[in-house]
Amino acid sequence: MQRPGRYTGGEPGSVVKDLRDIKLRWAFCFPDTYEIGMSNMGMKILSGVLNEMDDVWCERVFAPWADMEEEMRRRRIPLYALESGDAIREFDVVSFSVAYELSYSNVLNMLSLAGIPLLACERGDGFPVVVAGGHCTYNPEPLCDFVDIFSIGEGEEALPELARLYIDMKNDGSYNKKDFLLRAATELEGFYVPSLYDVKYNSDGTIASFEPTSEKVPPRVKSASSRILTRRTIRQIRRCR
Repeated sequence: MQRPGRYTGGEPGSVVKDLRDIKLRWAFCFPDTYEIGMSNMGMKILSGVLNEMDDVWCERVFAPWADMEEEMRRRRIPLYALESGDAIREFDVVSFSVAYELSYSNVLNMLSLAGIPLLACERGDGFPVVVAGGHCTYNPEPLCDFVDIFSIGEGEEALPELARLYIDMKNDGSYNKKDFLLRAATELEGFYVPSLYDVKYNSDGTIASFEPTSEKVPPRVKSASSRILTRRTIRQIRRCR
């Protein structure tokens, strides 16, 4: 196996938290190798913002190289997070940063390695919520069958708001996946839930119509934008340099 250090974790600066204090476990997945993912500034900033929440633990996950994948499948080792070594299927949220189209197949392969059903319609309350964000999600339709919720736009403020909604619903006993997705789409800015829209296509694959399935759901999804470049974001950028 080439470069085993890709899979061991334990680097200086890794964030490790006490699970007794955690109410939401978030797996932040980059659908490429460790070296490429760790050079991505957005991943560092967003995982850092989530980890600033005391009751959230955001861990890193990368796509294994072919030799490691072969061993994982042969030994039935599920895809795991670097910080804890825990299988990401056991997490609350599994998110992907999708920066380029060639990583689409890697997203599906990582879900397969994790033992998570590929199709969103086959994932009930017993599976993590699958989130995708990044440049490619401005055109989310190629992945709409596989992703529960897309984060459209800037995530520095949107993702913590999504995490807080999840925790609040868990705390008051109102959580179920269907209601969580509906509230994210209707109460928060910048989240597209494909299951709440009826999309029809032309013969050439372009969109013919795009309609919400309920009056509660906004007819258009507004891209989330950071209202200000906060001191928190500046600190994260400095830490990544």
